[in-house]
Amino acid sequence: MSLLKHEGNVTGKVILPNGRPAANAIVWFTGSVHAKPLARAVVDQRDRTFIPHVSVVTVGTQVDFPNNDIVFHNVFTEFNSTKFDLGNYPKGTKKSRVFGQPGLAVIMCSIHPDMGAYVMVVDTPYYTMTDKKGQYLIPGVPSGRYKAQVWHESGAKATLDTSTAESPHLDFQLRR
Repeated sequence: MSLLKHEGNVTGKVILPNGRPAANAIVWFTGSVHAKPLARAVVDQRDRTFIPHVSVVTVGTQVDFPNNDIVFHNVFTEFNSTKFDLGNYPKGTKKSRVFGQPGLAVIMCSIHPDMGAYVMVVDTPYYTMTDKKGQYLIPGVPSGRYKAQVWHESGAKATLDTSTAESPHLDFQLRR
């Protein structure tokens, strides 16, 4: 846990183990404040692809999985040791799932094994995803104790070292 000594925005950059910027990495700060569920989130199915490929939601959020493709899909995952399988469903229909605990859900389609997506579930209001340059901004972070974490779909991740948490600018070097 680290002590942030400011109030406001936290910015920084996330770098992959190979030195390149980490696009679509998820950055979040956990502490004593718990997040409220989002109104809803959507992981669409189009052209045999999940859109978005990577997303982040808060605990208790309902995620809708509409099928806007021309073929049947079957959305399933094993999430925190709880499996769910939404079954086969055709174009124009939607199925949903509430994500009730923090962790990573790897979303797959049993009909199309090349389809995949990631939904990271966090229990904090202080989170974001990096842009194409690996940069991020988390607005309105109050002073307090936090554990800063980063995850990237490559499997690389990082946890903030306490000596780097006393600034509104925090960079991360990911490791596998």
